[in-house]
Amino acid sequence: MTTLVVGVDHLAALREAGGARDPEPAVAAALAELAGAGGVRVTCGRERGGIRDRDVRLLREVVRTALLLRMPPMDDYLKLALAVRPDVVTLIPNEREGLGAERGLDVEDRRAELLPFIEPLAGSGILVGLLVDPLPNQIKAAQRAGAGAVLLHTGRFCWAANDASRVAEFEALTNAVKTAHRLGLVVHAGGGLTYPNVAAVAELAEVTAVDLGHSLIARAALVGMGEAVRELRSLVQPGAPR
Repeated sequence: MTTLVVGVDHLAALREAGGARDPEPAVAAALAELAGAGGVRVTCGRERGGIRDRDVRLLREVVRTALLLRMPPMDDYLKLALAVRPDVVTLIPNEREGLGAERGLDVEDRRAELLPFIEPLAGSGILVGLLVDPLPNQIKAAQRAGAGAVLLHTGRFCWAANDASRVAEFEALTNAVKTAHRLGLVVHAGGGLTYPNVAAVAELAEVTAVDLGHSLIARAALVGMGEAVRELRSLVQPGAPR
């Protein structure tokens, strides 16, 4: 059964925008888990005024399922990850380039730069993932670099301009998922996923987890975190109890 991973980054951004202590990502994480989420994800280093080191440390104390941390390959975040020991650390590009299909790491060109981060994380028992576009060469490069997982960026599929493009991108994503699985990598998927399109990705047998952030938090603003997660679980895990 595909695991639902809930990203709470946007709650930290909302907290900073209001100059207040709330909303508290750790509280949201607890509510999400109570509603059936199988993991909680945060991102360090890319959003000004977003997730703080303190949030990551507190989440490590609170989260009872799996804590997933996304971070750019930077020494300060490596130290944090080794101290906190999330269940999964996924390396991501240093800067967000806005909406677009090319959002993953260029692992082929950056392999030498990434190895000093992959090796100590993996050596400490943390599952190391790399955010890559659904391209066979990048997936193979991730496996050669020593990653144990890939987070396949689903933006190409989600932001396709028309139905024909969407079908083609989904086929490419499906092939990428199978390639990663065949290479022995744990396969996660995320990036632009929404309630209307997540089920198609979750139905791919080799995808062990789907990761949603913005669309889930937007829904939670209207119906509450618990109900937003339960609604999403009904799409990701049909037949699961509400």
